[in-house]
Amino acid sequence: MRTGFTVSLIIAVICILASGSVARDDSVVTEVRIDDEGIYVGERQYQTSAIESSGVGVTVIGEDVVRFGNDIFVDQDEIIEGDVVALFGDIVCEGTIEGDAVAVGGNIDVGESGEIKGDAVSVLGMVTRESGGRVWGETVSVGRVCPVTARFRPYGGSFFSRTWRLVGKIVGTILIAVVGTLIIAVARGAVDNISMAAKRQAFKMGLIGLLSEVVILVVAALFAVTIIGIPISMLVGLAALVAFIAGYVGVCVAVGRRWGNHGERSPYASLMLGIILLQALIIIGGIVGLPGGVLGFVGYIVSLIGWAVIYVAATVGLGAVVMSRFGTRPVEVAHTDESVT
Repeated sequence: MRTGFTVSLIIAVICILASGSVARDDSVVTEVRIDDEGIYVGERQYQTSAIESSGVGVTVIGEDVVRFGNDIFVDQDEIIEGDVVALFGDIVCEGTIEGDAVAVGGNIDVGESGEIKGDAVSVLGMVTRESGGRVWGETVSVGRVCPVTARFRPYGGSFFSRTWRLVGKIVGTILIAVVGTLIIAVARGAVDNISMAAKRQAFKMGLIGLLSEVVILVVAALFAVTIIGIPISMLVGLAALVAFIAGYVGVCVAVGRRWGNHGERSPYASLMLGIILLQALIIIGGIVGLPGGVLGFVGYIVSLIGWAVIYVAATVGLGAVVMSRFGTRPVEVAHTDESVT
């Protein structure tokens, strides 16, 4: 095998020197050097990427592979000796990855012939492995993407699956009510400050919340690139989750006070009414879509609008949490704007 590798290098050198014969007269090759890393012609390096292994051509990439916004495909005849990192993209491994595989905002799929000798880490995604695929290190999945994108066709499947999705929405609504009640009982003043900020400056809080989401994603991605930074990335995600929940509870209270005319006297009743109003569309969509077919598609559209309403409310709440410093101080406004989320 070593002899064949050396012969291939010599042939490659001959090809390079031969191609130089048709170059311009002023082109000069000062040095030709061959070692295990590749072929050096002057200051330029020509890496050897094809070797013979059991009669099969294998492509070897001797460096890390990092891409932003694009998927990374490792073919069956490819070996990547470094790490593979995809930011907001998927990693599909059919070949061999000698180092770690990290996907932020994407999934990692290890095929039947795929092999990851390091760790497989997916932030806001999942790590899946087909039969025959191997991951020698640890397999870590931190969170998932929004259920709307994870279930692109919720109107499909059996009646049983559609029923369970509806049950999940109802249970989730109940959990939000329970958690919101506990938050009000423990930190009523903070909820009042968040609610008032969201009520008086909904548009501004929405913009601040949107900017905060971008910052959170960037910070989490930067720390998640290395295995050492994964715990920090998880802490950032946990803090963001707490902020989202607190903000959403504050927005629910604001909506309930506005439409229920509860004023400042009943934050619990305002919370319940606000949750019902904001969660109504996803539950109605689930009920409408139970029969499937055309009604299933209509239910999906209604649920999609409902998820959009929830996302906007949570984003406004996040902005209110940031501006009120987790509800520790009221947000002062120059002009009172009674517009409601």
